[in-house]
Amino acid sequence: MTKRNDTIRDLNYYLNRPWDFEFEKAPEGGYYARVKGLFCHSYGETLTEAAENINEALECYIESCIEDEEAIPEPEYFEKCTGRISIRTSKSIHCKLEKIAKEEEVSVSHLINNAIVKMYG
Repeated sequence: MTKRNDTIRDLNYYLNRPWDFEFEKAPEGGYYARVKGLFCHSYGETLTEAAENINEALECYIESCIEDEEAIPEPEYFEKCTGRISIRTSKSIHCKLEKIAKEEEVSVSHLINNAIVKMYG
């Protein structure tokens, strides 16, 4: 990792940044948790435990980076993302998506979002 050239900020500064957490049901039970944009992940038997564990992991990660004077990326790049995208597709693909979504009892948006998450995380 790149060494920080600017003044190193303190732990509380980084813990209070708007980090984006992601939770995923684990196949063996429980939940995986990670902080988007950082190599920081954890696990918990329940969502509550996973949330507590990922917050603890984030604190340890940041402490380690500060100690080693490693760069800690700012989460601002998520602020420009609205969570809304628009795509064009053929009518036949749209109809297939509608059919699958109806069978799975979800919206087409939810179906597409799940497919993107499975493919790209």
